[in-house]
Amino acid sequence: MFSFRDKEIAGRLIERLKRNRKKLKFMHVCGTHHDTIYKFGLNKIFEECNIEVVEGPGCPVCVTTPKEIEEAVALSLNGKIVATYGDMTKVPGMNDSLSTAKAKGGDIRPVYSIEDAIEMARRRRDKDVIFMAVGFETTAPSTAVALLSDIPDNFYILSCHRLIPPAVKAILEMGEIRLDGFIEPGHVSTIIGVEPYIEISKRYKIPQVIVGFEPLDVLAAVLMLIEQIENGESRVENEYARSVKFEGNIRAKKIMQEIFDVVDIKWRGFPVIEKSGLELKKKFEDRNARKVFEDILSGIEEGEEPKGCRCSEILRGVAKPRDCRLFGKICTPSHPVGPCMVSKEGSCYIEFRYSR
Repeated sequence: MFSFRDKEIAGRLIERLKRNRKKLKFMHVCGTHHDTIYKFGLNKIFEECNIEVVEGPGCPVCVTTPKEIEEAVALSLNGKIVATYGDMTKVPGMNDSLSTAKAKGGDIRPVYSIEDAIEMARRRRDKDVIFMAVGFETTAPSTAVALLSDIPDNFYILSCHRLIPPAVKAILEMGEIRLDGFIEPGHVSTIIGVEPYIEISKRYKIPQVIVGFEPLDVLAAVLMLIEQIENGESRVENEYARSVKFEGNIRAKKIMQEIFDVVDIKWRGFPVIEKSGLELKKKFEDRNARKVFEDILSGIEEGEEPKGCRCSEILRGVAKPRDCRLFGKICTPSHPVGPCMVSKEGSCYIEFRYSR
């Protein structure tokens, strides 16, 4: 609930936004921001102020590729227990989702955390347990910490972790859409801090604001971007200073560096993005499912997206959910065709939920 004071502040911010006369397009890379925008009707307010805010590749479930899903499917159908977050189970691969693999006899276990998967491995010493580790810099530290703890011999990682700043650079370098600024994710930034974004603003001459998740945060951030544009500036501002330090979480970053190598990796909807993925270092190869079970995973290649689905374009900001002919008809949260309608951080799911 908004307090009286919150409403007063929101009113002042909106009045200032209404003075904007330029047509501006901003991109955020966080599903939680998209949820806030639609839940509180900020999208309508922005439209009235000549501002468009689109979601980019900020949903970790959505950007996981069909090949990675097929890897998890293959492991499950070869006698392994595959544990992952609940949203991942309905995301389509090339032939199967984890849910359809389960119907075929695969052992798929939704979990809330990597600790749940480790505990499962302790209880089931007779089976190999593989944790499909999905997420950005926010969840990667928990994967890293787990590997430094006393884990069972039958526990392995299928790393699908990705890094946000390289994806922001990829959006700008592809040049498919004109963007006037970026709303950067608060959760990710609590780990990486402010510094990784600075080079992006300098190189591409684009304003960025690191933002919290309350409606007032988002309103304030959009105004901060507008003021940068009006002043001819291109820099990084930290609206979420109550949680994000300039240097980020030094301990979490150190642990990630100890466990992971930064690698080139494909994102759904994108070509291979340089230095945007995390894979286990050589000294942890005995925990890397891709190395240990190479015989099962060899031959799996990247495939086509679901027919008619425009998630790939939506993740790049080129299309919106309602541009897809499947949206709300064939593709719904109960019968999703693409990942953007599966995940609670997906733009299709969010727009479908709140527009109704």
